[in-house]
Amino acid sequence: MDNIVWLVYPGDLVQVKRYDGERTIKYSGIVISKKYEDQNTMFPCVRVHIFAENDWQECFPHEIEIISSA
Repeated sequence: MDNIVWLVYPGDLVQVKRYDGERTIKYSGIVISKKYEDQNTMFPCVRVHIFAENDWQECFPHEIEIISSA
């Protein structure tokens, strides 16, 4: 099995996709932490400051699209 490398770093501008029932909501944000493994899911994640909510959220690889690298 090949190792998959997730190249996301603090300072990257990202778009976060969240699903609310039957529609997709997209938020812009900035990565504020290094990637780490979530202890509950054992998947890699990063903390992202969401501009619209003025709060941070843990985001997984399937939720993030990198807009601009730092």
